[in-house]
Amino acid sequence: MSTLLSAFSPLRNLKLLFVRPASNFPVLDGFRALSMLMIMVFHTFSIYSVVHPDVELIDMVNASTWSAWVWNADKSVDIFFVISGFLITGILLRQIDKENRIRFGNFYFRRFLRLSPAYWLVLALYAWMGYVAMDAEGREQLNLHNIWTNVLYINNFVPYDEQAMNWTWTLAIEEQFYLIYPLILLLLVKYTRRPLLGLWALIGVSFLVRFLVIMTDEPIRTMSGSQVVIDQEFHAYHFSVLYDNLYTRFGALLCGCIAAFYYFHHEQALRNFLNSTWGKVCEFASFGIIILLMWLPVVSTRMDDQQTLTILYQTFSRNLFSGAVAYLALVCLEKSYLSWFLNLLFSNRIWYPLAQLSYSMYLLHVFPILILVQMGVNAMQQYPERYDYTHWQAMSLICLYSTIITILGAVVIYLLIERPIMNLRK
Repeated sequence: MSTLLSAFSPLRNLKLLFVRPASNFPVLDGFRALSMLMIMVFHTFSIYSVVHPDVELIDMVNASTWSAWVWNADKSVDIFFVISGFLITGILLRQIDKENRIRFGNFYFRRFLRLSPAYWLVLALYAWMGYVAMDAEGREQLNLHNIWTNVLYINNFVPYDEQAMNWTWTLAIEEQFYLIYPLILLLLVKYTRRPLLGLWALIGVSFLVRFLVIMTDEPIRTMSGSQVVIDQEFHAYHFSVLYDNLYTRFGALLCGCIAAFYYFHHEQALRNFLNSTWGKVCEFASFGIIILLMWLPVVSTRMDDQQTLTILYQTFSRNLFSGAVAYLALVCLEKSYLSWFLNLLFSNRIWYPLAQLSYSMYLLHVFPILILVQMGVNAMQQYPERYDYTHWQAMSLICLYSTIITILGAVVIYLLIERPIMNLRK
């Protein structure tokens, strides 16, 4: 009983929210926190531009210069995938090294305990909102008839415009990946001489699969980037065909897996490479790739005539971005000007609480965004002299308020559900 009471102690769990274990890979906390903030910005700005009757999303995209990164901030999900692949591979490799096997039942049970309680609570909140707080028309838009697919982590099998809580497709991809990846990793480690070569081969397959999906689907192959923004039906089609499937997105997870394999099994060789000339070249190339892909205006009408570039971008961009993120995380192991900068920026303890809250924040964040966007748009239309904001000012304020509310809600879930269950898992 004392163990149970200790696990659910809000005061103890609040303290743990600010105490970073020595075993943490510090820079990943910063990456995870930044990713969550990028998601807040991306969804706030996108939802505002869709909801406001006087705003066209494509006009906001075309008008972007310094803010072009906002419309590429969906890549924050790929950062989450990289971090997840790195952390899970570390857990699995330690278990293989210690026991020469993977305890699959234990692994899947711990994954279930880590993800499902908080997720199912938010699903219940979503269902309550539909059945109690909304009329029949609003309830229909929530697609509550498909919420069972969320419970089973197969919601990404449903077309995008029929999904319930359609931002949780990422959880489905992760659970589907980890259903098969541990077995693949175990087979590669135990029955091949060069398991890393097998993981690299799978990265190659991920590029090939994306290319084949693009080239064999005429609407996707002939698309312009701006179509995804202008045409809602095509946006849903693109999402369902290319965006939210395991077979088109597993490359990002594998980038984290490969980075972890180098870190745990080839650390000295890795450090030697990071300090070599080629290591430094890859270091700055990775940084450049991230900057380029974050600012490239791929969904702007300015890119409409670049069909070949669009195909290449759709094929390579996510894996290249993910690989660059994974490499820069490893760069932080060694001393260089870039690693000093990255560690200064992302390894600070200030990021740890936000990183710990990121899962609950991701589950909750769309709720306050939708509510505040609707309130903000209504206020600006009804009282224009009082709320005389530009669209960029309004989106920024709504993003700030939504982030604060999301953090507060995430703290509640973390203290009462996430952290207690993590305590009991140990």
